[in-house]
Amino acid sequence: MGVESTDSFQSFLTFIDAYNVKLVDDDGKLLVDDPKVKEGLVAALKDYTDPYIKGCTPPSSTTWKDPDNNVAFHNKTTVMTHNFTISIAAKWYEDSINPSLTPEQRAAGKKAYEELILTTGFPKKPDGSTMKYRAAIKVGVIFTDSKNKARAKQFVSFLLQEENLQPYVEGALGRWFPVTTAGQKSPFWQADRHRKAVYNQFMDGTVPFEFTRNYKFTILNNENIWAKAMNRVVSEKVPVDKAVDEMIARIKQVAG
Repeated sequence: MGVESTDSFQSFLTFIDAYNVKLVDDDGKLLVDDPKVKEGLVAALKDYTDPYIKGCTPPSSTTWKDPDNNVAFHNKTTVMTHNFTISIAAKWYEDSINPSLTPEQRAAGKKAYEELILTTGFPKKPDGSTMKYRAAIKVGVIFTDSKNKARAKQFVSFLLQEENLQPYVEGALGRWFPVTTAGQKSPFWQADRHRKAVYNQFMDGTVPFEFTRNYKFTILNNENIWAKAMNRVVSEKVPVDKAVDEMIARIKQVAG
């Protein structure tokens, strides 16, 4: 729920997906004046903040930064967390093969990865339909004033060759999913239940973020208006519908 974390807005936007909320159309035009959009945003924000209000998440979660949900899971102050990579499970796999650790520590890592931790996809939406994962494609940028554009393009070309891209992606232990068909067919993604959960989630289909249709949503994400709305509810005791009204007003101001 932290305003300084990207996990918070990515997670909240997943909640709005669960309520079939579309903030922009395919041409980037805002849809937030539709009463059904507000209704869905209110439902999503209530669902997102209720666990905190009911005492089901650590009080510090309103100030968490991106690593902190991982930390909370590792130190057993939470038993479940939404995560946009499998970095939590991967940490224990790394422990299991780390030669600098003791045999007991490696054994603990192996037990955690293979037995104690479960990675699973999203539950069904409230209407019973299947969720689709939001995919954030990582892109390379060559700036207009770059002094060596040719070399930059050579590097991108090098990285995108399968023999280079696949070891790079798999070396991250499943934290990222490959964009190439060959990479997706690699046995790596069938090797254990954590990676297979990621594979299955992507194979069920993906949807893009709003900024791919209206670039001004990058500003809203950077401001993290989503987490600010959460904090209005849980910290300042503002009613959910009022926090949503404020959110919609800011969306219209920036991206309208």
